[in-house]
Amino acid sequence: MTKQYTVLVVDDEEAIRDSCHQVLTKSGYRCETAVDGVEGLHLAHQLGPDIVLLDLMMPGIDGYETLEHILRTHRNVVCIVITGYATIESAVKAMKLGAFDFLPKPFTPQELRLIVNRGIEQRKLLQETTALREEKERMKQYFITIVAHELRSPLLLVKQYLDLTLGGEMGKIDDVARDMLSGAHGTLSGLLDIIADWLQLARINSGDIAGGMERIDIRPVLEKAVADLGTCADEAGVELALEPVPDRCAVEAHAESLDVVFKNLISNAIKYNTDGGSVRVSTSCSESCLAVTVEDSGIGIPAEEIPFLFEDFHRVKSSRTAEIPGTGLGLSIVKKIVESHHGTVDVESTEGKGSAFTVSLPLLGDACEPEEEVD
Repeated sequence: MTKQYTVLVVDDEEAIRDSCHQVLTKSGYRCETAVDGVEGLHLAHQLGPDIVLLDLMMPGIDGYETLEHILRTHRNVVCIVITGYATIESAVKAMKLGAFDFLPKPFTPQELRLIVNRGIEQRKLLQETTALREEKERMKQYFITIVAHELRSPLLLVKQYLDLTLGGEMGKIDDVARDMLSGAHGTLSGLLDIIADWLQLARINSGDIAGGMERIDIRPVLEKAVADLGTCADEAGVELALEPVPDRCAVEAHAESLDVVFKNLISNAIKYNTDGGSVRVSTSCSESCLAVTVEDSGIGIPAEEIPFLFEDFHRVKSSRTAEIPGTGLGLSIVKKIVESHHGTVDVESTEGKGSAFTVSLPLLGDACEPEEEVD
């Protein structure tokens, strides 16, 4: 059965409404009419039309305002502007607001049928695009579920078995077997890191963190990140220090995500450092901005690599980084989280001398006490 498309005509001229109704009804469309913008918005909400023919110059709510409201509240509706004031300026303005096409008065029945038919084709394309986008999202969510449960869970189980075996819980093993199992354990740990980063990235891309925003004091977040990575720094022979944090530096944020940001930056600063090097975490507040800088004395980043640092899966390739484990997703995750908090992340680096990553976040009003000036 062929679908009957609905066309809503919004025009204050009775002759235009009647002629459109006659022509479009004879062409097989369901046609409804409205005398002004208020009635047009009501019918649009009630009918969910496929096409809206909309006069620009109407009393009360004009066509521009009606057009904006319809396109904001009705996905995939195709709006065609009709007006007796067919100027370039009005056409451009309507198109910028989202109108599909422009039909000047007076118009013939053939011109009306032609433009509505084109509008229906556009409507079909929009619906197909939406359906494909929704199917892609369903497939992505299904894949995330597969990765999270069907893949990650058995890998964690295997890792636990390896942990028990290497820890001597399953009896004594010879050196050759230990070396082989240790290699398998390292490879498995790297794979689990990739899965964890990928799931984190998928979560960010789907906007999951947006609903979990709350007032966060930055001091305990930084203190926890530094404390959690203290052992890692000690094992690498790197001095890790958190400089004094100004009182009441508060931001609207997702606490778990901020933890991910600063642990990623501090962990990188440790991994890409040198024996006996240092990592310094410092904080400053202005009237509207909180800035946290993670600065290291490590190997630095080649200038040509800096523009690509925050891309997915990008890793700096050199003889000095080849043996350092990583997924290439850490900095991409950092950037996406920071931007979801309406902030920025910047980097300054000199190869062979170290790097400094600065995260800037909007500060909540009256959240930070100004730092005392030092004479």
